Amino acid sequence: MISEKKNLIISLMKKDIDFSRFLNEFNETYDELEICNELILAREAKDGEFVDLLLYLAAVVSYEFKCIDVLNDLITDDWHEKHEELVRLLGFYKSTSSVNSLYYAALLNLSYRDYDEDFVLADKCIRALAKINNKDAIEKLKLLSAANNDAISNSAKKQLGKLGVIN
Repeated sequence: MISEKKNLIISLMKKDIDFSRFLNEFNETYDELEICNELILAREAKDGEFVDLLLYLAAVVSYEFKCIDVLNDLITDDWHEKHEELVRLLGFYKSTSSVNSLYYAALLNLSYRDYDEDFVLADKCIRALAKINNKDAIEKLKLLSAANNDAISNSAKKQLGKLGVIN
């Protein structure tokens, strides 16, 4: 079933079908499109391509995520390659429930990001924590400012400085 859904989304991406036809086919075959539920299925199947396609589809339809918990879970999973997009979404929603997930994601060692000598993913997680800017987020930023990794530590210190927590 997931492979058929992926093919349908790919048809939309390639402009083989328009959005109206996509939605009609999806709804007739699989019930109403609910991206959060589909992301849960993708996570259960550990299907990184499906996650990628669903995040694309969410952007196309300007989907409003009400399942921040699913995004929080996905951002710490290491079997897909959409961490930066998930950080962007979590930074947009600024949910206090995302603090721990963003903290752990900042410290992830992902094999597909071996090239990331500047720790861009960690920096984006740190910026998202600064956007949340509650007591818990500040505590996590303080922990990250003490990290053994200079790039992570400096990024966290910079955000703490912008928030007026440190000089």
